[in-house]
Amino acid sequence: MDGIGVLKSAFGGAYMWYQGTVADVTEAQANTVPPAVLHPIGELMPHILHCEDFMVNTAIQGKRSLWERGSCGVKLGGEMVVDLPIPVKGRAYRCDPKAMAEYAEAVFANTDAFPDSLKDSELKRDLELVQFGFPNNMGLGAFLTTMLLGNTYAHTGEISALKGLLGAKGCPF
Repeated sequence: MDGIGVLKSAFGGAYMWYQGTVADVTEAQANTVPPAVLHPIGELMPHILHCEDFMVNTAIQGKRSLWERGSCGVKLGGEMVVDLPIPVKGRAYRCDPKAMAEYAEAVFANTDAFPDSLKDSELKRDLELVQFGFPNNMGLGAFLTTMLLGNTYAHTGEISALKGLLGAKGCPF
């Protein structure tokens, strides 16, 4: 398997974990504000999707996000939740998990198609990320595997733990 195949496999795994974890999240669970500095499930779900949408479309390809150019942003409402350190905005965000699932499908399909246009050698291409608030620039392959996939896996784990705190089964197995 080449590097592109590995990426596609990793994306598929991330999507399986995310979708399995959020499949049974209710609107009440999504919008329950946990104590302390924990983020609500309904903030983490759009954050995962908005970050992937932004990273693949804007940071890598220089295009507007699906959220901005499609009907998703209008239908689901609110601003993109890319920055989690803004607790007031995130805690105020109201999430409809069923409607968010449609956006997830669009984001995941968009990302899944993206590597098809690449060659392995392009994974070394440097991305200018400082302009978007990242601490440093990095290669495309490193960005996709550490920032994009890391964000999805880490926050999906948070969602699983929050579901457990709410008395629900966290992981999809």
